[in-house]
Amino acid sequence: MKYKDRMSEREYQDRLESLLKNTLNTNLQPLRSLETATKKRRAQKKAAADSGFVKSAKRTAG
Repeated sequence: MKYKDRMSEREYQDRLESLLKNTLNTNLQPLRSLETATKKRRAQKKAAADSGFVKSAKRTAG
């Protein structure tokens, strides 16, 4: 009987841990995609700047 209880406790702990991980990952997913989008934008800007297509941010008074 003790062995069965021990298995049930282990299963309970595993399920609880997986639920917590899934909840955490679900909550972090929007942040991860935002981070990825930011990295992509920065990479595009850098590639454009390296190729000379980015306009200067400073404008001369004319």
